[in-house]
Amino acid sequence: MFCITRWRLAMLSEYTSSRSVVQQGCARWRLAPTDEEGVGKMSYVDGPDSPERSNGSRIAVIDKAVHVLDALMLAPNGLTPTDAAAAIDSNRSTAFRLLTSLEQAGLLYRDALTGRYRLGVKFLQYGEAVRAGMALVDLADPIMRHLSAVTRQTVSLAVREGFGARYVHRIPGPEIEVFGWKIGDWLPMHAGAAAEALLSALPDSEVERYLAQGGERRTRLGVVSDDEIRSHIAVARQRGWSLNRAALTEGVLSLGVPVRDSSGGLVCAISVAGLGHHYQDDTIDDTAGAVMAAAREITAVLP
Repeated sequence: MFCITRWRLAMLSEYTSSRSVVQQGCARWRLAPTDEEGVGKMSYVDGPDSPERSNGSRIAVIDKAVHVLDALMLAPNGLTPTDAAAAIDSNRSTAFRLLTSLEQAGLLYRDALTGRYRLGVKFLQYGEAVRAGMALVDLADPIMRHLSAVTRQTVSLAVREGFGARYVHRIPGPEIEVFGWKIGDWLPMHAGAAAEALLSALPDSEVERYLAQGGERRTRLGVVSDDEIRSHIAVARQRGWSLNRAALTEGVLSLGVPVRDSSGGLVCAISVAGLGHHYQDDTIDDTAGAVMAAAREITAVLP
């Protein structure tokens, strides 16, 4: 990295017009905007030893951002751009651009009096979201284990993620392990009882947004039309639970119920999955009743 005066910066700007990256031999250099001290800088961005090249599957700029955030956790008084440059073993210009980008994203804030950067309040939101997610699994676990013992089926807990369900917890059933997917897997909202339960709990405007995405919605039994999805939602809302009749795994049925908090907001969905004898005319009401009771228990223990 080398610094250039305002006059040389102006001359170089005329030469490069509006380009922000300048070729120099076999390497490229980035012309950075002037920093808060009015100093223009050039930084090495592409070449055999480029500090911003990714290493395998790792992305260098993300690694640098993580290092800065880690350093800020240990610096209650904040960091200057020079401090941040030392933390990421880079030049001050690169550190300044990184800090500015993180500030614009709401992850940092800059103290106007000292010029130091500190972690932004958005991290409080992230922390609360993580805490709430972990609390949900901890609170639901004993209820799910009891439900599995009562119904002798696999029990799953899923939260909404976009227009799909992310499975965050599962208790294998005592009779058979019925799922070919694992905790952390994602299913679209038309696939699976928990996903359909989440979809049925959304307002009509959100349902129509999902359907407006278009594309082919396929299960093991074939393509599901928009009208079929609307019909499934209407039935689920009327009876309080969604039913998946072996649409994902041959011979395995599942039943899901949305879980709401005390104010009525959608939190997650709980579902059971098992063999067909749990879903006969003389047994399905017992299965549905047990899952709905578990959903109410989770609601009762939510903070």
